[in-house]
Amino acid sequence: MFRKLEAMCFKTRAVMKLVIVLALLVCNYPRISYALGKVTRSSSTDGPLEFSDILPENPKDYDKMQPPKENDTTTRVVFHVTVMSLDSIDESSMTYAADIFFAQTWKDHRLRLPDNMTSEYRLLPVNWLNDMWRPDSFFKNAKKVTFQDMTIPNHYIWLYQDKSILYMVKLTLILSCAMNFKTYPHDTQQCAMQIESLSHTTDDLVFEWDPIVPLVVDDKIELPQLDLVDNITGDCTHVYATGMHILSKPV
Repeated sequence: MFRKLEAMCFKTRAVMKLVIVLALLVCNYPRISYALGKVTRSSSTDGPLEFSDILPENPKDYDKMQPPKENDTTTRVVFHVTVMSLDSIDESSMTYAADIFFAQTWKDHRLRLPDNMTSEYRLLPVNWLNDMWRPDSFFKNAKKVTFQDMTIPNHYIWLYQDKSILYMVKLTLILSCAMNFKTYPHDTQQCAMQIESLSHTTDDLVFEWDPIVPLVVDDKIELPQLDLVDNITGDCTHVYATGMHILSKPV
């Protein structure tokens, strides 16, 4: 039995004196109105909200375990990644570290817009995510993922007038990178950041890079003895043999 799983990647290439190529790969493509500019607009002055204000009239119609497949269509999730730093590139363990902002956007037609919502979007309490459906995306080649929780947690969630949800989080990642040193010291290494769905196949869920601004890599990033020469985004959907992932249809 085989199933096609959603995954995306982004790659980076540096030169090693070593070249790192950052490749960000995702598995699948959605089309949803998403723009980073939205979050810079003035906050809503609408009144306070309860979670019940955004649920359907009959809350039983909302199942947080099921993706929002309107008219039985595949749920599409749009990604944006901002890479703020790259460091701790370790040739012996073949790993590197990255600080990123990770933004995911999807539309949930089951939600209800609050009666007092007059602005384009509302900032929602992040703990509501525990009771909402959200993508089960994870970083496939991550050795460690650290959630940034300093004075306040660095993650936010917005609800838009078209029932789009934008979730943004700041993460520190330790990622594996298969390096080849045959041409050292003139080698070029291509390191990926792979994002995949844990349980959904492409029947239920597809990932897509934001068509306008998929990836931003801080141009002030400097790597000792390395030159960051390129970064690309791509689709790396895989077909897996399965029998264990009960929530998804085999493909």
